[in-house]
Amino acid sequence: MKKLIQWTFFLDILGYGQVQKNIDTKEKADKFVKFMKETKKIVEIQDDIAEKIYKGMKFNLNDYYDFKSVFISDSFVLTAIPKEREFNDSEYYSYSTFVMMELTFRIIELIEFLLREEGLLIRGGISRKFTYISEENSLAIGQGLIEAYTIESSFAEVPRILLSQEISNDTKIMTWFDRQSKPYGNNFSIFCKDTNKDDLYYLDYLGYTLVLLNRGEKMRSDILKEAKEKYSITEETLMGIFNIIKDTNEENFREDLSKYYAKSKFGKEDIKIVEKMLSESYIMSWFQQSEILKSITIKSLDNLIKTIQKNIKKHSENINVLKKYVWLREYLNNSIEKFPHIEFIQKYKII
Repeated sequence: MKKLIQWTFFLDILGYGQVQKNIDTKEKADKFVKFMKETKKIVEIQDDIAEKIYKGMKFNLNDYYDFKSVFISDSFVLTAIPKEREFNDSEYYSYSTFVMMELTFRIIELIEFLLREEGLLIRGGISRKFTYISEENSLAIGQGLIEAYTIESSFAEVPRILLSQEISNDTKIMTWFDRQSKPYGNNFSIFCKDTNKDDLYYLDYLGYTLVLLNRGEKMRSDILKEAKEKYSITEETLMGIFNIIKDTNEENFREDLSKYYAKSKFGKEDIKIVEKMLSESYIMSWFQQSEILKSITIKSLDNLIKTIQKNIKKHSENINVLKKYVWLREYLNNSIEKFPHIEFIQKYKII
């Protein structure tokens, strides 16, 4: 019997120093402080969501772990602290790796937010050693923090988040990571070996993003098929209603929907069909989810391409900096190649 594993992430926000150099007024400083507070909220919101999702379930994260996080200058530290309970061998690996998966999803949300909003990238390290965080004092200390920081500063080199070798050398842990990843795709694992560089394991955040997009596109295809077969409603009509939902508040929705009917020259029977679908079906709700996921992914990829291309050109003669963006370009291209059937993302490959 033993306690669950404590996980610690140390994340360095790349490009933060350059942003700091451009802050020369209080207005710019206030704007960036607001942005950093919003960044921390990304993880805190995920904590709240997880609490609601797992409440009452057999495995409630908050019954087994406490989660702490803190920003220190341009770095972010997150740790999951196991509570004073002991488990058998199977539960030890199952629960510990499940919680690690939950943490990686929160980190991926953070990565995508920074990329979408500011074009910033992250490099980091992950440890299973002890870390103590005092959120009140913005303080983090312990072996786990030092190890995760050392991994980031000495081995990450390019924009990737690496596992410690203590973690990656534990075959049981890695087997369980593969097992926990399976629901997201048969050939997907949340941690990949970097065979093109040094065989170290890193967090495959682009792989996860595209796996979700793939699921969203399949759901979208199924929804369009059902909308057509059951209600004789076209993709154009679904997109029109989605844009109304997206761009208007709840009070004005019906008014704007009526304007859409008039603009689209809908007849009375057409309106009845649309109203029937809206009142009795999940189609619109699921279509919304797939469209939002698609638009978020596109924005992230747009900013990623701009960041890569700009820096490859800017640092063409600085080999140490250039290699970061060359690696990122290859990571992007290799990730996209795994999803040849999603046509619209193929244009994001960088030649």
